[in-house]
Amino acid sequence: MKTLKSEQNVILTESLNKLWQTAVQLEQSTNIHQELDAIEGRRFLLRILSASVDSFVEYIDANRPAFRHSESAHRKMFGDCPDADYLQAPIDLRNSRSYKIKGQIPKATIYVGVMLYGRGGQMSTRLIDEELNVDDKGNFELLISADSDQNPDLLGKGDEPLVMIRQYYTDRKTQPPVALEIELLGDTPASKPLDSSWLAKRIELSRRMLESIFARTLDAYQRVANFPVNTFADVPVDLLFPTPDNSYRVCWYELNDDQVIIVKGTLPKARYFSFTFYNVWLESYDYTRHSIILNHEQIESNEKGRFEIHVSGKNAGFSNWMDTAGHNSGYLVARSLLLEGTHPEFEVEVI
Repeated sequence: MKTLKSEQNVILTESLNKLWQTAVQLEQSTNIHQELDAIEGRRFLLRILSASVDSFVEYIDANRPAFRHSESAHRKMFGDCPDADYLQAPIDLRNSRSYKIKGQIPKATIYVGVMLYGRGGQMSTRLIDEELNVDDKGNFELLISADSDQNPDLLGKGDEPLVMIRQYYTDRKTQPPVALEIELLGDTPASKPLDSSWLAKRIELSRRMLESIFARTLDAYQRVANFPVNTFADVPVDLLFPTPDNSYRVCWYELNDDQVIIVKGTLPKARYFSFTFYNVWLESYDYTRHSIILNHEQIESNEKGRFEIHVSGKNAGFSNWMDTAGHNSGYLVARSLLLEGTHPEFEVEVI
């Protein structure tokens, strides 16, 4: 029976201590004036710590990959969309390795997109549903490789550690999720016992991810803080979870408890469109208990196609109402998926 050597103990202890120190430093640097956002910042820290460990310690076996949800009602980052599933699986395209994805897209599905992400969340290549070879039952197969000689459907660069599949809904009660499987082609390498040096490296990568997500999130907040209040502005894709299929307009709203914000406009021409609330940490508000999102099928408009959205802490009988869920300030994001042309202008009035 092998026993853990003292130097191996030291390596792991040092790695863990560095991770805990980073978490403490980030918590102490959380200088947010709004009380609710400051409290939610501590929860965000815990959520991202967990997400970082999952990303670099737990769900990382590229030899036996499986899809999992990267965001949910209890884990959010970079402007998650409550109407979307984010399914990711680990991959390793080095040395001509390749993967096959099999799936079935239900009828009336709003959108399915496949994206490879490189190191640090950099966008790589992608396909959308109409580019997949889908049969009349919704079945498809997809070959992923960085080896062009294999003639893959999705050609990577070779450094991508994950593949993500997004699915958008307008009504989760009636629209079923896509079915997915992924496998490494060829021989599967034998699994190895956990190694102290390997684990220490993965803990350090988890620490860096935690630090990076916090920095990027606060950087976005500082950039938006320079925008005019209660006004929509175009923002770059990389401000939120990067995908080139989405276009965004962002409003930093502020209102008092007795005020109502009215947003007026027309729906853009897009595969999907919605308004969604986010806190300072780019987490959507609690959509399990509050009406914090309205998509294009839910927004009621008049005969000319114009709508009015009412934003407040209480609903006074408005048909298009969004609940601020206790937040007197935050992001109101207009998201267009596969936008045709440009975003229409949105008028904002505080009463």
